[in-house]
Amino acid sequence: MLAEVERRLVDSQSQAMATGSGQPWSPARLERLRSAHAELRAITGATGDPELRQRLHHLSATMMGIIGDQPESSVVQLSPRELDVVAQVSLGCSNAEAAVRLSLRPETVKAYLRSAMRKLDAHTRFEAVVHARRLGLLP
Repeated sequence: MLAEVERRLVDSQSQAMATGSGQPWSPARLERLRSAHAELRAITGATGDPELRQRLHHLSATMMGIIGDQPESSVVQLSPRELDVVAQVSLGCSNAEAAVRLSLRPETVKAYLRSAMRKLDAHTRFEAVVHARRLGLLP
């Protein structure tokens, strides 16, 4: 199943490049990919199977590579849970909504978000998402 998802992502990127469009990802398609990536991160965090979690992390990294959002050389390192929370925030989720999606308590989500914002040198939730995207941590 994971191989099929990877194949489809590669095929869609190849097709877009073959059409000669300078921007292979339209804003709408990119937003759908971001949403899928955030959902994948939520599923990864919710699974208790370490082998499956590793495979899902690999798929997430593959998605990032396909769209060309490789992390810049940066010292910013978010933990997997901090990244999960920022990904949910990027979809417009409140702390309570992110908590439900990630099977966490709202206070825990708030703590992860605060830590991520500190690492990203962001003062607002929006800034945290923008900085994470610029660093290639989110698609």
